[in-house]
Amino acid sequence: MLRQLLSTILPFLLFVGFYVCVRAFFSSIKRSALHQDPRQNGLALEFFPVAQMQFLVRLVLALLAAFGILVLIAMRNQGGSFYALLIPASVFFLLLLLRPVSVVVDSQGIRQQRWFLPDKEFKWNDIGSVAHGWKTGTTYIKSRNGGTKIRFSVFLVGKARFIHEIRTHVREGDILNGEILAAD
Repeated sequence: MLRQLLSTILPFLLFVGFYVCVRAFFSSIKRSALHQDPRQNGLALEFFPVAQMQFLVRLVLALLAAFGILVLIAMRNQGGSFYALLIPASVFFLLLLLRPVSVVVDSQGIRQQRWFLPDKEFKWNDIGSVAHGWKTGTTYIKSRNGGTKIRFSVFLVGKARFIHEIRTHVREGDILNGEILAAD
C-alpha cells in the first residue's frame, strides 16, 4: 500500500519540483534584466537580451544541433528516412526566429532588428499604442498605421529606462488606443 502511494506521488512531486525550479530560473533571469542598463551607442540606446538568456538560447541551439547530428548519423547507419531531422531542425529554426531581439531607441524613434526581414522601425510621432502583455510581461509598441508590433521582451535589459524613453518622447495625448506605461 505504501509502495503504491509512493509510486503515485513521487512522479508528481518530481514534476512539481522541476516546474518550480524552471520558474525560479526564469524569474532570476527577468530580475537580472531589470537591474542592468542598456548600452549607449553614440546617441542611441540599445536594449539587448540579458547574458543569461543569450547563453541559454545558445546552449539549447548547440544541443539541438548535436541531437540533429546524432539523428543524421543514426539514419545513415541504419538507412532511415531524412524526415526524422525535420523535428530538431524545425525547433532549431523556430528558436532562431523567436529568441529575444535587441531594441534600439534614438532621437528619431524605435527600431527592432530582424534576421530575414527589414527592421521594424517607428518614428516617435507614429506610435499609436503602448501596451503591456499581462501574461508575458512583454511591452508591445504599435504604429498608428497598424502592421507589425515592436516587442520589448522581459529578457531585454533596462525595461524601466525603455518606458522612461517612451514617456519622454511621446505625449500621452498622442497615444490613440493604448496607454503609456508607468515605470515598474
